Amino acid sequence: MSLCPVCGRALCDHTPEERGQTDEEMMRPLSEEEEATWRNNPSDSPVKTAVAQKHKHDPV
Repeated sequence: MSLCPVCGRALCDHTPEERGQTDEEMMRPLSEEEEATWRNNPSDSPVKTAVAQKHKHDPV
């Protein structure tokens, strides 16, 4: 599941509508950058949110 562009988490309660994503965009695997950011930053890091917003509409 992609990182949430609202809170930066991989698993959260935000709906696709709240995230501004389609179901497919929301469920796509993490990009390499998202994966590294997810592993190396704390849960509520603004870095995670910024990376999630950058990859919000990556191709599925």
